[in-house]
Amino acid sequence: MFELCIFDLDETLIHTNDLKEIRKRLANNDDKEILDELLESLENDDERLIYSQDLIQEIIESYPDILLAIFTRSPRSYAKTVLEWAYPEIQWDMLICYEDVRPTKPSGKGIHDIMEYFEIEDLTKVVMIGDADIDIKAAYNAGCVALLDQSGWPRSYSSEHWNAINLIPDAIINEPGNLLDFLAEPHEYLPILECLLDSDNIDSKRFDKIGHFIPRSIGGDTTSFPIYVAGRNFSNYASLDNKRTEHSLTESISSNKDSTEFPCEWVNTLREFISEKCTAFFGDKTIIITSIPHRPGRTPRLENLLRQLITSLTDDPIQHCNVILATDLLAYRDGVRSQHGEHLNQGERFMNVREHLITSNVSRLSSVDEVVVIDDVVTTGASLIYAYKCLRDAGARSVTLFSLAKNISDVSR
Repeated sequence: MFELCIFDLDETLIHTNDLKEIRKRLANNDDKEILDELLESLENDDERLIYSQDLIQEIIESYPDILLAIFTRSPRSYAKTVLEWAYPEIQWDMLICYEDVRPTKPSGKGIHDIMEYFEIEDLTKVVMIGDADIDIKAAYNAGCVALLDQSGWPRSYSSEHWNAINLIPDAIINEPGNLLDFLAEPHEYLPILECLLDSDNIDSKRFDKIGHFIPRSIGGDTTSFPIYVAGRNFSNYASLDNKRTEHSLTESISSNKDSTEFPCEWVNTLREFISEKCTAFFGDKTIIITSIPHRPGRTPRLENLLRQLITSLTDDPIQHCNVILATDLLAYRDGVRSQHGEHLNQGERFMNVREHLITSNVSRLSSVDEVVVIDDVVTTGASLIYAYKCLRDAGARSVTLFSLAKNISDVSR
C-alpha cells in the first residue's frame, strides 16, 4: 500500500493553462492585486476542476493512512491561492513550490524532500501523479512510481504529452476516478512483462504503442512507425539510478544479454501479444514471426527466443492462430557496426541499419496475413523501422513491430 501520493497541480488537478501570465507574475511575489486578479480568473471558468473536492475526500476516506502532497513548479502564492479556492475543505499534508526546491522538476529532489520530511524511505510506497513528461521524469529521477494522468489532456496533444507517453509510465489513467482503482491494485496498471515478472500473473495486458520516426537528417519525414512494447529498460544514466535499482525487467534484460534460453515470462508475453493479434481477426489467421537478426559472428539470441516460443505454441496452441517461425527472413550484411558497442548516434544508427539490413527467402510473405518482427530492446527504432520497410517492399501485406522493452534514456533534461 502507498504511504504518499504526490500530485502535480496545473493541468493535473485543475485546468490552468489560461493562467500562465498571472502565474509568471507571482514568482517570488504575493502582491494582493495580482492575487485578486487570479481569484477573479479562477471564477470565470465553471469547468476548471479536473479532480473534484469530493473525489479528494473519497481518496482520504478510502486510504486514511496515505499522505497527500503537492509538488509544483508554480509560485507558492499562486499555488496556495488556487488550492484554497478549489479545495477549501482539504488539508494538504505538504506543498512544494517553485521557491522551495532547487533544482525543481525534472529533478526528483522535491519528491525526496517530501519523503525526508515524513521519514518515508521506501520509494515503492510513493507515487507521483502528473499530466506531463516533466512529472514522469521527476518520478523516474526520484525512483518512485510514476502515474500519468491524461484526464485533463486536450484533444490535440503537444510535445509534453507525446513525450510522457514515450516514457512508458508505471501507470496511465484517463479519468480521475481511476486513481482509486490504481491505489487498490497498482500492479494491474504496469506494462504486461513487468507485471508478469513482479507478480507471476497476467493481471495486466498493457502493451504500449510508441511512434518512432526516421530522422530528418537522413531523409526522414513525419511518417510514424508504431512499435509495441511490453515494458521498460532503464539505461545507465545517473539520472535513472534510483529507478533502475531492482527494476525487474531491466535486471532480466541485463542478466539475459548472453543467454540462449530465456525466462518463461518473456515467452508468455510474446504469446499474449500474438493472441491479441489473432483475437482481433475474424476467422483463422496465419502469422509469420521473425526477429531482428543477429550480427555476423554473434550468438542468435532472438532466434533462440522465438524457437522457445514456437515450442510453447506447439505444446499449447493459440486458437485460430497459425504461427510460422521464419528466422531467415532478415539478415545483416558483413560490415554492420555495433549500435551500442560503438556508441553510434541516432543518425548513424539509422544509416548503419539502412545500409546493411537485407531480406531473404521472402516467397512466403504474400501468402500470410501478417508478419510480426521481434526485438528485445528498442532505442531509436532503427532496426525495427527498416525491418518494416524491407519486408513491405518484399511483399508482406502487414508488418507489426514489437519489442520486449523500450529503452528509457537520460531524464535530467
